[in-house]
Amino acid sequence: MGSIKAAVVGLGLGQHFVRGLVGHPDVDRIVLVDLDADRAEMVQREHDKVDAVYEMIEVMLEKERPDAVCVVTPDHLHRPHSTACFEAGAHVLQTKPLATNLEDARAILAAAKATGKKVMVAHERRFRPRFKRIKAILDAGEVGDLIHLRIDAIQDKRGQFARSPWYASVEAGRSALNGSGIHEVDLARHFAGRPVESVCAFANRLGNLEFPRDKTTSALFQFAGGVVGQVTVTYEARWPRSNFLDDMFRVVASEGMIVGPHVYREGAEDWEDLSGLDNSTASGITGAVCAFVDSVVNNAPIAVTGEDAFDSLAAACAADTSAERGEMVRPETLD
Repeated sequence: MGSIKAAVVGLGLGQHFVRGLVGHPDVDRIVLVDLDADRAEMVQREHDKVDAVYEMIEVMLEKERPDAVCVVTPDHLHRPHSTACFEAGAHVLQTKPLATNLEDARAILAAAKATGKKVMVAHERRFRPRFKRIKAILDAGEVGDLIHLRIDAIQDKRGQFARSPWYASVEAGRSALNGSGIHEVDLARHFAGRPVESVCAFANRLGNLEFPRDKTTSALFQFAGGVVGQVTVTYEARWPRSNFLDDMFRVVASEGMIVGPHVYREGAEDWEDLSGLDNSTASGITGAVCAFVDSVVNNAPIAVTGEDAFDSLAAACAADTSAERGEMVRPETLD
């Protein structure tokens, strides 16, 4: 396949996806969909490759028949929007998570298979240069065998809930862990490089934010081979904006350790500092978009398959179930 026509549906976070597509030489035309016509027209004015805007995804799909669509809509709309794209003949790059529940996730994968279309999930942290370097260090055994990892999402969600009320709606069906925390669950799976066998979690709804499900969850993941992963996510954090302490990432291995952007290898005199490597959301999304376009244009392997994303969602859902039941839970499998 030569140059492609791409669409972006949803222009909140979706503006990062637009920039990734604009910068790719194999993307010829871009069309946009957003209920906010003024916002869509503003984004169109910023980029020469964008030549049409729509308010409704159904109208866009019928008129444009794009080769590929980035679905960056609220989580609970991923199933209908992605399914519509598959049926219109488009490959799909979804923002995370694959869905907010496993029933919808299975339906999305079934629709992709039935139509012969690709689906990739933009678990963008995997594509950030700093995390790519850490993954390479772990895979090369530079710090020995993995023993334990911890990845936290300590967040103050007041601003986001005010800007985008759907995040905290009953309809969205999000918990803290399968919503924002899916980033950390997926990254833990990615770094561990092995399946989650069981999960034990505790959660609460303490604090002042109005939210229909658990707002704070700490989950322990038992990976194959005995590796233990820990993910804590909270929406109720408070801190001075000028002095946020980033201590949310740690890896313990048999011959070294990684704390935040610092890597220690046994025998070295000091830490290697990776803080110069980009760790922004924009860099991750651009990397995901480039990988997706490569899979569509050149039939390259899908970087984050729907099945892979399903396993991350299943691990997060197992943690929510564990916290609710007060018992250890095994994640569901796709089969």
